[in-house]
Amino acid sequence: MNNKPFSRAERVEKQLLKVVNELILHEIDIRKLGFITFSTVKVTSDLKHANIFFSVINPSRTVESIAKNLNELVPLFRKSLSQTIKLKTVPTLKFFYDDSFEQFQKINELMKKI
Repeated sequence: MNNKPFSRAERVEKQLLKVVNELILHEIDIRKLGFITFSTVKVTSDLKHANIFFSVINPSRTVESIAKNLNELVPLFRKSLSQTIKLKTVPTLKFFYDDSFEQFQKINELMKKI
């Protein structure tokens, strides 16, 4: 019986999110892309793959371009993660744009029209 409140994957997701946010503050400079925040990390149950979702405020480029640039920085992120996180293997990373805020705004506008 599992007495832990969260699964291992959920604990790794929280740890990855924390470390990735610290990396952009202290080690990896992505300011040229706009103000980027990482909102969610989803890890597969075998902990080999992680999808990281980001939002952007005042983007200086298109969202697709920002996602491409972040995905080009994956080796740098993985190297830093390997030195920080104690896992057998560092998961492969893939960055995706989180459009939930835009969806919220659209729903909010529709609700105001009603």
